[in-house]
Amino acid sequence: MTRLLALVALAACGSPPTTLDIVSASPAFAPLVGGTTTRLTGTGFLDGDPGGNRVLIASREAPLARAIDDATLEVVLPPGEQPGDAEVVVFNDHGNVRATGIFRYSEPPTIVSIEPADVVFTSTSTVVTVTGSGFLDEGAGEVNVVIDGVLVSDVSVLDDTTLTFTAPQGAALGRPDVDVIDDRGTATKRRAFRYTPSDREGLLLFMPFGVDFALFYDPTDHSTIPIPRTQAPAQFSSVVRDDAGDYWGSDRSRRFGRIDMRTQQIATPSQLTAWLPAIVRVGDRYLAISRNVQRLGELDPLTGAFRPIGTHVITCCSSYGLAFDGETLYYTSRSNLGQAITPIDPITGVAGTRVPIVTPPSFHVGDMRFYKGVLYVADRSNALSTLDPATGVLTPLPVSGAFSAIEPFEP
Repeated sequence: MTRLLALVALAACGSPPTTLDIVSASPAFAPLVGGTTTRLTGTGFLDGDPGGNRVLIASREAPLARAIDDATLEVVLPPGEQPGDAEVVVFNDHGNVRATGIFRYSEPPTIVSIEPADVVFTSTSTVVTVTGSGFLDEGAGEVNVVIDGVLVSDVSVLDDTTLTFTAPQGAALGRPDVDVIDDRGTATKRRAFRYTPSDREGLLLFMPFGVDFALFYDPTDHSTIPIPRTQAPAQFSSVVRDDAGDYWGSDRSRRFGRIDMRTQQIATPSQLTAWLPAIVRVGDRYLAISRNVQRLGELDPLTGAFRPIGTHVITCCSSYGLAFDGETLYYTSRSNLGQAITPIDPITGVAGTRVPIVTPPSFHVGDMRFYKGVLYVADRSNALSTLDPATGVLTPLPVSGAFSAIEPFEP
């Protein structure tokens, strides 16, 4: 009799309510961009007429949620706002349920370092190693590497933190951007490495016209490596290197700024307040000769402003050059007495003894630089020579070309 009463009571109350629950997600991760799918495991997704299932992932509604069976819900994921654990909410006519710790948005890939820092621009065999994260795990998928917009063909993923590729040839002295792209997102490293003209030290000889932008010159064996021109000629009157190894130049349009070696043009130039045919770095200072006021002065590389130093007049109007050997600053100029080289104090602007340069009248100094204690002088017409600042004697070198600027190069 008691059992009969219990059955009658159960029939009167109906079936027990369906429980809505979330137990897990598979896969338990997805990229921030969304659009992939995961399957939620739990109960209450189909049985007992729950109506439509709706899903929120980190407060964003999934564009599609489809019940496979009462225990499985397939969800197309919305985009995420940030990586890490994302709260999952499911609601239907049975109610709603929340879960944390079962699903996360994956970190996009990162680039921590790229080695080597220098790649010879003509090389076709230099293997570059990228260290970072997000290259293999959590559904990274196929990994692509793009250098300045060009897809690399031989990417090898070693593990989630390391990949390698063979560097393609590039623009000498250029610093390309590297993108690592996979299903988890994109990582970018600006100016990731440097294309070098050589793995040896030497001089860069910049050319105002012709098919080559510059020559790399090795004074030890007099060998040269041409650096092809990529755009219309940029006529630099002086080029100086900063502490980061970038090159800054002044051109005949009285502009000054860092040279983007990929385009071989000045990036975001400053307009010079004077015509500065010769510029050199002395420590962290940029010193220049102004043709306008015929003085030595200091250049502000960011604004282009020129501040004269001292009262010494540098005779007009050609064969200007500046070079610093680590102790003494020298300048050259041309007057009715001929060409000469003269020491000058970079602090006071007081000049020393003028030394005539033993040269034919047709010789015009385009630029000059010290390299390993030797002063190299470029003739604007077609010669490179060494110059003894104590005697004024020029010694021609077996290098031809019209060079308007010189600056040392170090790998």
